[in-house]
Amino acid sequence: MGASKTVDQQIINKEAIISKIRDIIRQYKNIAVSGEEGVGKITNTLEALQDTPHVYYIGNPVDYIGKPRAKGYDKYIHYIMSLKKDMHIIADEEEIVSFDPAPLAGKDTVLVVDEIYGRSDQQYEKILEILGTENIKVFIIAGCLKNISRIVHKIDIVLMLTKDGGLVVESEFIRKVCTILKADAS
Repeated sequence: MGASKTVDQQIINKEAIISKIRDIIRQYKNIAVSGEEGVGKITNTLEALQDTPHVYYIGNPVDYIGKPRAKGYDKYIHYIMSLKKDMHIIADEEEIVSFDPAPLAGKDTVLVVDEIYGRSDQQYEKILEILGTENIKVFIIAGCLKNISRIVHKIDIVLMLTKDGGLVVESEFIRKVCTILKADAS
């Protein structure tokens, strides 16, 4: 009836999720992957990027609710490195703020930004710059959609993961959801 489709499809297993992430990365530039703790936001994303040569991971010492990583940030980074051994890690505030994405444009570069919550204003500005850099694909990992409200206008598509699978949701719908969540949080 002419209404836009909000939800693309439900994805029901790990292999299908990884395949869908690969499809999404071919079609979109800025992608958010959302879901509760333990649904595979990072593991599935990095598995889908195994054959991608230029992957950069931008770390965050806190999780999506602001708690320090359970076993410490160094152990967490070590774990992340084990998921994709040839990935470049950008782990601390100074590295993140001084990171220049421009030389990476056009080299099939993908950046994985782990969580938005708890970042400084300077880091937000850098993430916005990265999201606006041509020819660099970006995954924003977000435990809660509310956490992407400051950057949602730059997101092209959202993959929402659950323990049972996942949904691909158009960015316009997520913008509306973030507006409601942001207003509710005030």
